[in-house]
Amino acid sequence: MDSLTPNTLLLTIDDVLRMTGYRSRSSIYRLMKRSQIPLPIMVGGGRVRWRSGDIEHWLKSLPTQSYR
Repeated sequence: MDSLTPNTLLLTIDDVLRMTGYRSRSSIYRLMKRSQIPLPIMVGGGRVRWRSGDIEHWLKSLPTQSYR
């Protein structure tokens, strides 16, 4: 039996909010509509989840702010 690696964990919207620092679900859905955040996958029963690796990769790809 394969064990899950951190990149294969499925995150809820609340998990995504905690990881990204956004405070509202509408912010996440707005980003999704603009294709600015990875899209979730459907896991059945109307539930959606994000792959943790997709969110981590997206966060790492964001530009850093320079204060020079």
